[in-house]
Amino acid sequence: MARQGGRPGWLHEPDPLQNPIGSRLAILGVIALVIGGAVAILTGDGRPASGLPAGGAHAGTPAPVAAASVSAVPVSTENDAAELASWYHGSEGLRIRVATDVAAVRSQLAAQNGAALKPACAALGTDTSAAITAPVPPTAGARASYDAGGRGYTAASASCAQLFDGTRIEVGVLQQRIATSLADGDREWTALAALIGQPMASAAPAAP
Repeated sequence: MARQGGRPGWLHEPDPLQNPIGSRLAILGVIALVIGGAVAILTGDGRPASGLPAGGAHAGTPAPVAAASVSAVPVSTENDAAELASWYHGSEGLRIRVATDVAAVRSQLAAQNGAALKPACAALGTDTSAAITAPVPPTAGARASYDAGGRGYTAASASCAQLFDGTRIEVGVLQQRIATSLADGDREWTALAALIGQPMASAAPAAP
């Protein structure tokens, strides 16, 4: 057989691109390879050919476990209750003195007995000052109520003193301020007693 293009005839292979049928078959083969590769990627559960999971982690390495969140642990309510009860009983004497003064001021105010009202108001101011400067409750909530009650009783004593020091405020206005401030003090110390679970201090029995 004659040589074609410098090659022996038996080495000459038909060019598939010059053969319409062969060209189509070659193109279809390439398309099949592309589609087959895409299907293998989509259905191969994300594992590359190396057998390692996606991301490069070794198949035998367990996935990291998120640490469980730890919520803030509140201060023990049992400890709070014990400390509050201890403080409350320890301050009982001061609170009874204040409660006794409050009862005396109310009584003399209702009787319009100025001679007895003046010393009663002075005693209220002195005893309230001693109470609020003594050791305070061990928790913030109890301390807030205790201090607010002390401010109410202090304000009542101050308004009462103005009845006798020449302050140019109407007597009715001052008397109303006294009553309002006493009620404010009572409300706060009642809330304090409820918080601790103990009764509010009451006035000492009147001397015979």
